[in-house]
Amino acid sequence: MNITLEHISHVFMEKTPFETTALNNVTVSFREGSFSAVIGRTGSGKSTLVQHVNGLLKPTSGRLFIGDQEIHPKTKRKEIKALRKKVGMVFQYPEHQLFEDTVEKDILFGPKNAGLSLDHTKRKLPALLEQVGLDESILTRSPFELSGGQMRRTAIAGVLAMEPEVLILDEPTAGLDPEGQDAMMRLFQEWHRDKQATIIMITHQMEEVSRLAERIVVMDEGNIKMQGTAEEIFRRETEIRALELDVPERVKVLKHIERETGMAFSSWSLTPKEAAAELQHADLIKKKE
Repeated sequence: MNITLEHISHVFMEKTPFETTALNNVTVSFREGSFSAVIGRTGSGKSTLVQHVNGLLKPTSGRLFIGDQEIHPKTKRKEIKALRKKVGMVFQYPEHQLFEDTVEKDILFGPKNAGLSLDHTKRKLPALLEQVGLDESILTRSPFELSGGQMRRTAIAGVLAMEPEVLILDEPTAGLDPEGQDAMMRLFQEWHRDKQATIIMITHQMEEVSRLAERIVVMDEGNIKMQGTAEEIFRRETEIRALELDVPERVKVLKHIERETGMAFSSWSLTPKEAAAELQHADLIKKKE
């Protein structure tokens, strides 16, 4: 599902002394099946941007197209409701959204409200739980008896149970230890690969950006300052630092090796093992010459 925002502006508390422009004439597209990252310092407009994509917010001006559905300032709320069957959103600290008395009821809440077949959803629960790293025995337990990590996985399972065509991740690894962050990112990476879903991720974790994002949108003060592939954005290090952001450590290391050896890596998203293999290959070619 392609997503296009055209000249979107959003003003909070319009025509009051507290009027604030969160988005200012933003135009951006997200290609169907892509994995994109939206980055920027706090207050740059990242969350406001993605909340338009799943219909939590309507634009003050401009329009957006999500698949074949158009949303503009006068779009009625009931027209937007259908959009949420297609666009799932994992909020920062999603475990705070749990409220049912069993894990199963919490996971089924979204599909039930969306009018999806509960029998179909129940049949796929074992596979879904395996995907998020939970055991079936957890279904009858209260979500409030679970560990923090289990609660987060339960909340995410509830979003994935809707089988969204578009998945929005708003700081999904916030508060997790490095092992938990890595497990969560593997989950979303596998979902993207298996379902060919369009994923838009907001994060401050630049390592996640370098590892997963095919395309990066950089925001500041409600405007888009840069957009392009990870390679294109990370080459603009001076501009990134001026926006109080940083280049991922892995990119810094690869750039240093390039300067020292004169070689060029195929990508700055390489794992250490992949980078070592390319370095070894370049060294062999050099020796043959």
